[in-house]
Amino acid sequence: MERVRYLEPQEKQKTRGIYEQIFSEDTKEFVDYYYKWKTKDNRILVMEEAGIPEVMMHLNPYTLWIHGHLRKVPYIVAVATHPDCRRQGKMGRVMEWALQDLAQQQAPFTFLLPADPAYYRGQGFVFFPCQNFQESFLGKGTEKKLFPDLQWQKAEAVDIPEMVEFSNNILQEKYHIFVKRDAQYYQRLFAETKAERGGVLLLKEVSAKEPRCARGEEESRLKGILVYGAEQQKAEIQELLIEAQDSGNKTKLCRDALPELEITFGEFPMMVRIANLREFVSLMKSEKACCYEIKVKDEMVPSNCGCFRIEVSKDGGRIQEISQEKVKEEIDIQKLAKMLLGDTCVYLKEWV
Repeated sequence: MERVRYLEPQEKQKTRGIYEQIFSEDTKEFVDYYYKWKTKDNRILVMEEAGIPEVMMHLNPYTLWIHGHLRKVPYIVAVATHPDCRRQGKMGRVMEWALQDLAQQQAPFTFLLPADPAYYRGQGFVFFPCQNFQESFLGKGTEKKLFPDLQWQKAEAVDIPEMVEFSNNILQEKYHIFVKRDAQYYQRLFAETKAERGGVLLLKEVSAKEPRCARGEEESRLKGILVYGAEQQKAEIQELLIEAQDSGNKTKLCRDALPELEITFGEFPMMVRIANLREFVSLMKSEKACCYEIKVKDEMVPSNCGCFRIEVSKDGGRIQEISQEKVKEEIDIQKLAKMLLGDTCVYLKEWV
């Protein structure tokens, strides 16, 4: 008999077989990393028959900064169906179970990097309207080193406190939603990039006249962070955070950091799905005040359905139930997500 449930911590390893079968492009080093680090605190939802997983979905928790609020939000990853069980609607039932459970837990939303956007649109997901926006880079692409007084160096564990402060400050200035960095975040990132044969580099000021230990605190201040994975003499840049005054041609910056590798840039077009509408609205803000008197349709999460007055301004969002007579428009949950996120700048990358 089929059933849907979360695995107990001691059971999570039994999904490794289906993971390796479906995601065969991942190296053994990466899968070792994933099952050592991420399964410590994630939840793995399965549909199983006679104790054998047919469908799995990992919900990996991240602390997100959302318009000044900190909330735990699940990132959905490792979505897989055994080949013998496909095209039977099983993954759709698991997703519906997951969304209803998240709504009950008052999770405002969930997000994922879609392999097939059309499939996830059918489950109420939409692309974030304004995501991973990068400020225009300055410079003319000169072959000279962009910043002769700055130098890239390998990040070490001792650098983590400075990296946490630097990255959160940079992101908070530019974005309304992003993953909040902390020491554990960077410890895990070090392990992940090592498994991907990459690393984390820091851009710091240097002095030719003085050894590193003799430099003052201001002189060696962190100016940038670069995160990359590498394979066959190619480096995929997964993140580049640079102080605004030090912005330059980003390709040239990365070539200065990794002169022996061909540079490519990872793209992470994330999709979002409202889980609990009331919680979602309470976290939203907008520079342009808006008000909707609407009837909301949600085919997968019945608790989101109803007639509501929704107001969002720079001071926050409010939602209250109204009578059918006051409704001016009927809107599905996807369209509403796009409306409420219209001017929200989002920065989310593919960290498993």
